[in-house]
Amino acid sequence: MRKLFFLPLIFVLNLFWLGCDKDEELIQTSFMNVQWIESFEEKTSEEIEVYRTGNVDDFPPSWYRQIFYFDVNNEVEYSVLAANDAHYMTSGTWEYDEEMKIINIYNSDSEKVFEFKIVEQTDQVLKLIANP
Repeated sequence: MRKLFFLPLIFVLNLFWLGCDKDEELIQTSFMNVQWIESFEEKTSEEIEVYRTGNVDDFPPSWYRQIFYFDVNNEVEYSVLAANDAHYMTSGTWEYDEEMKIINIYNSDSEKVFEFKIVEQTDQVLKLIANP
């Protein structure tokens, strides 16, 4: 009889423990595995950059749009503006300070190439301040 009492208790504690981890993981990964494309048409201030999910074809024609794709393994692909208009994607790594809401992006030589502060984030929109 005593064993039956402990089984539901262990089950409930496991659910609580797993539920806490999932909430924390959801916060940490909410901008990952999504392609973020600069949407400068929506920019309302010089300070805040606006990014949307989707495909480049979903946006009006433009000479260049910054693109980021954050992977769950702390890898990132980002677009590079080339002087000869031959823009390309390159790989690097990223880290996120959840408390400060700061994303640092590093190139393949471990040099910091971008630093952003997340101002607002939804499933479709990511608003950032560059070099806060």
